[in-house]
Amino acid sequence: MSHHRCFIVILLFLCCGISVFAEKSHAYKPKWATHKLPESKSGTYTFISAYGEGVSLDAARQKALLNLTTRLEVERGIKVNSVLNSKMTERFSSVQRDNYYSETSELDMVVEEKGKQLNIVCRVIDEYWESRDSEYKIHILYTVADKNIYGGSYDDEITVTAKYGAAGLLSIIPGVGQFYKGANIKGASIVAGEAIAVAGILLCENTRASYYKKMMEQPKYASIYNSRMDSWETARNLCIGAAGVIYVVNLIDALATKGAKRVAVRNNNVNLSLHPYASTYGSGVGLALTF
Repeated sequence: MSHHRCFIVILLFLCCGISVFAEKSHAYKPKWATHKLPESKSGTYTFISAYGEGVSLDAARQKALLNLTTRLEVERGIKVNSVLNSKMTERFSSVQRDNYYSETSELDMVVEEKGKQLNIVCRVIDEYWESRDSEYKIHILYTVADKNIYGGSYDDEITVTAKYGAAGLLSIIPGVGQFYKGANIKGASIVAGEAIAVAGILLCENTRASYYKKMMEQPKYASIYNSRMDSWETARNLCIGAAGVIYVVNLIDALATKGAKRVAVRNNNVNLSLHPYASTYGSGVGLALTF
């Protein structure tokens, strides 16, 4: 029965969806690099994604910065005169990453727009890099303020998270939760593994039923057909077990593991609050929306 055990091992290995071909900063490419960029809530800045390659991580980051400045010059029609790269230390609006605030890079750009010299603040919100054969490829998500040095993305609370919470329940249909979280290889492996297991169940059951029929029709070969029927029944049960294991692993993985990083934006200047009130005409609760 060793071939049956090998079959189970192959199915479980398919579910892992592990890529060993490249070193990565995160298991999955972030949603902002594969889908639509997040949007500003305050309207005082924009999100821009830049790409760079280099023989080192620092070199790739420099290429991404060059890509950023080039895009600003082309898309916004401004001329970048200089870029001052500094580390944020005690900024209130440092980027929140999964329930903790992390220090991020800040860029002060001196630019010219329509003959006026301006200071524009850029922030590194998140980055994702891959390294293969001593070459680094990096995607960096920046926020670029419109025209003011202290405004821009500091008007919003920006959160970077790889958690998806109850979205894992989507994997009631195998693989859907993984696809939603950006774990495409893992999702495809789970779908393929489940499909192979179900196909194995059908094949084994049909073959077992065929031998059972032959055993009933040809009693003199009953012992031979019965032995073969038992083997296919065992194989069918193993496939049922494999399908069950894959399904359970699929649910646990979708609920417990992190997915591709995503960015959530909330405007700090919008507050919704309830206030009790009383007057000669009565009392109640008032709803206040502050901009």
